[in-house]
Amino acid sequence: MIKTFTQNDVVRFVYDEVSTEERSQFNELMLIDADFQEMYFNYTKTKVLISKSKLEPSENVINRILTYSKSLSLQQ
Repeated sequence: MIKTFTQNDVVRFVYDEVSTEERSQFNELMLIDADFQEMYFNYTKTKVLISKSKLEPSENVINRILTYSKSLSLQQ
């Protein structure tokens, strides 16, 4: 019998946070349910895009923060 999985379960699967039994059930479901397989692949692609996203501020933002900080120190 295959368990019904939620979207949160799929996210846990994508991030490898499932038990061995759940992994087996996920793999079985992916073989028989095209919609589930598509959801898994979409979540996997999203995970890759998130990991590639730029997580540093632009130089412009850094300069604005530094300018603001300098202006505060001049006021004292």
